[in-house]
Amino acid sequence: MRFAPRPENDFAEFIHTYYRECRYRFDRIEAIAGKWMFRDLIPGMSDFDARLLLADDMDVADWCELSTVVGEVHLQLCRRYPCWARNFEHLPGINLTWSELAAETSYYPEYQQWTYYHSERPDQVSRVLDGFARRPWDRKDEYFHLKKFCLYYGRYDRAIDPPINLGVHANKYPLHSRVMHYFNPPVMSAVCLLEQRNLPGKMDAFEVAAQRFPGWQCWDLVRDILHAGYETPAWYAEPRLTQLEDALEEGLAQLAEALRPQLTLVPAVAGTDIAAWKAALRAVPLDPALVIFDNAKFSRLMKGRLRFYCQAPAWFDTTWLIRNELKRIGANFFREPFRTWWRLRSGEDVADPLTILDRLQGEVLTAEEVAATRRFAALTRDWQDGREREAAAAIADEFDGFYHALARIAAAASTQETGQP
Repeated sequence: MRFAPRPENDFAEFIHTYYRECRYRFDRIEAIAGKWMFRDLIPGMSDFDARLLLADDMDVADWCELSTVVGEVHLQLCRRYPCWARNFEHLPGINLTWSELAAETSYYPEYQQWTYYHSERPDQVSRVLDGFARRPWDRKDEYFHLKKFCLYYGRYDRAIDPPINLGVHANKYPLHSRVMHYFNPPVMSAVCLLEQRNLPGKMDAFEVAAQRFPGWQCWDLVRDILHAGYETPAWYAEPRLTQLEDALEEGLAQLAEALRPQLTLVPAVAGTDIAAWKAALRAVPLDPALVIFDNAKFSRLMKGRLRFYCQAPAWFDTTWLIRNELKRIGANFFREPFRTWWRLRSGEDVADPLTILDRLQGEVLTAEEVAATRRFAALTRDWQDGREREAAAAIADEFDGFYHALARIAAAASTQETGQP
């Protein structure tokens, strides 16, 4: 098995270039952050999960403009720097104002796992980080990390994570996917639960876990694979590949045992039955306004993301990426937020929120917003394999009208008395 030479680590140059180009075109961008720590970014393998921080005077129209602008920047840079193809997998996912980042009402534990790279407002960065440092661990943190642990728990699915836009480094991806994409997230969340603090680093999580539980087989295997930069041919073939998956699966089972005494959201009778843990989490009462905002915040640059995928250079593989978005945006941006709002507003559960749109017209939404929401719902539900680009382009064209409706729902929920703890 032959491996291409390891590329240089130019993530710092990429992050600076991306921030500079986006801010030049939209000067209310005031900082760029990214998930995890800099040392967790592995050249040739990692993409960059950017997050943008915006001035507090952003309104709905501004978010729509930002989505267009960043999508255009993303496309232009992708055409100019094909060597950064992996970094351009998607536009920034979560994008917030400073007030949203700092407010307890919109708190999301992932915020504490970001590294802040460049900012026009270092005072704001310091204020936010100081607030996080002072904030005690609570049920929001436990819920976030336990849900992630349960989501990733289990044996690696060999069909789940195809190599996308990796070029000559694609043959190393099977190990990267197993170790960093599907084993590290539950390890990191388990360590956060055990330490009762939000660790920002993937490598840090492995190191803390190995210190807590020395002698477990999985840590030596992970350490050797990462130290070799995935250039370990034996681990790509049987029987070693199955042995690796066995060791990682065993490590997660051992972590579940270690977590059991620490958990407050799962009844003791559940033992280490992960299905029972998931059921307990589904029963945890959540603030409806936060549920709606958590979904809405991911939607802000989706129009730009879809347009980028539709217009990307021919050499940039987008089919799987588009399909992945189409599978989830209808549920995440429309069905769950609107169902949650109706439950908050009326106390009733509704299977299909399309049935209550007319009742929202005039009360929360305008006629134009209701119509745009109907079109968005239809387009996200009725797309066909083989026509992903056409579906993505049509949804992008409707997105601004729908986002106005979603933003109204989120604003209305934030002022509604929820009665939730």
